[in-house]
Amino acid sequence: MELNSIFSLFANAKHGDRRSLAKLLTKIENGEEIDIPTTKAAWVLGVTGPPGAGKSTLIDRLASYWSENRQRVAILAVDPSSPISGGALLGDRARMVHSNPAQVFFRSISARGNHGGIPNGLEHMIQTLSELGWDRIIIETVGVGQGEFAVISVADRILLVDGPDRGDVLQAEKAGILEIADLIACNKSDLPGSLAAMKSIEDGLSYSENPPAVIGVSSLTGDGIENLIHRIETMEPDLAKSTARAKISLECSMISRIRKSPLYDDVVNDISKNKITSKEGAERLEEYYGRL
Repeated sequence: MELNSIFSLFANAKHGDRRSLAKLLTKIENGEEIDIPTTKAAWVLGVTGPPGAGKSTLIDRLASYWSENRQRVAILAVDPSSPISGGALLGDRARMVHSNPAQVFFRSISARGNHGGIPNGLEHMIQTLSELGWDRIIIETVGVGQGEFAVISVADRILLVDGPDRGDVLQAEKAGILEIADLIACNKSDLPGSLAAMKSIEDGLSYSENPPAVIGVSSLTGDGIENLIHRIETMEPDLAKSTARAKISLECSMISRIRKSPLYDDVVNDISKNKITSKEGAERLEEYYGRL
């Protein structure tokens, strides 16, 4: 049997072989169809927030807590990619220093220019990790702009990370992420201005019908981490937010399918050369897919 066959990679990964796990996820990321049995629902936490809010360091604290309590944690950090080269920095691993490597698996993933920042096969990666015995799966996204937070549509609980040193907190989040966050962690509570930042967020949410809780934490000192984890693990599903996430997920999946069309590159090329308009390009794709 070929050593790199799906069956052998899955079997080896189930027995703890990290190299086989990495190869298996790479195959999924590259678009290979893998038939993995679905026997249970994955536990997934989506973490988003602006650059500099301390997401990676906070995730490291969460992973450390869970791993110390004999839970296996898989982290998929999605980095935005260049629209020209398709490359990404993939540098979040450098900020994660507390986690127990024996209980924590980390992988950086490039969004590869996909709509909404959702990489190819991300949902399939999540389910595969769950079937391989990973108890907690964390998806981190950079959270820049309205489209970039779409990656959290694959998660069933959403944590928004913000901080006191970013100026007008609510102005920066007007794009809509506050509407689908289940919890807001105001990080860097050890810094001056943290209480004012928390009050600013709470005041801005005061008119919402069902506002998410705002919790002060410090990923540097560890203050508030256990309280945050308790809130994450006991949160109740919100049907309205689940519907919003489902809409985002469906739209992103449809865009990804369109990009795989054999006509897509030709249409993009004709638009770039001003041979046709974007509307005409959409109509040409509709002839292939059917009118939407």
